[in-house]
Amino acid sequence: MPRRVAPRNDNARKAVGILQLLLFNGLVMCGEFIIKLKENTMKKLKINLNALETMLFIWSSLRDREKISDKVLIDLAKSPEMAAVIEEDFDQDSVRKVLSAISNRELMNKPTKKESRFWNYNMWMLEDAEMTDLMLAPVKTLNVDDLVEQFSDIAAEEVEIIFFPGHMTECRKTDNKLFINFFRLQADIYGEGEVKIADKTIREYIIEQLKTF
Repeated sequence: MPRRVAPRNDNARKAVGILQLLLFNGLVMCGEFIIKLKENTMKKLKINLNALETMLFIWSSLRDREKISDKVLIDLAKSPEMAAVIEEDFDQDSVRKVLSAISNRELMNKPTKKESRFWNYNMWMLEDAEMTDLMLAPVKTLNVDDLVEQFSDIAAEEVEIIFFPGHMTECRKTDNKLFINFFRLQADIYGEGEVKIADKTIREYIIEQLKTF
């Protein structure tokens, strides 16, 4: 018996059906890709001043000659806001040692270069409260919400800008966090002009750093 051959129009319908299925699957995959792409775009810029607020408490207490408990210093050193300060020759215990020495009005025993710098910066804040206030003012009122759209292509839903008390490091970028060393801010002693960092306004500096995120 001769083999039965399917009509040409049946073959054409099958081919069209396969093409439609492939097209549908392609659209689904494209849609999933777009959704994932949207999920991985920045939607929020957050300013984090937690470490600075703790330091304000410490500096104020030390000016009033109040002793700071080691627990406060250890909690500060272990906080995620202080992650950028940890480097070679400067660990979590360095934060505690330096601030504890200042609290006890003692000299440090063989400090590293970074510990000495951290000690100097903190003594500067203690001795010049007006300069501290000048540096803090623009940070407390900083608003970068309008930059979200400009940097929406950053592959993180939220980017956190953390001001921390550091030593020599000016800034550091890790994951979705931008750490900025508060001590590197430059304020005019007469309170004139904008507070700057690396000869740029704080806002300009943040924009420059976000461009390389």
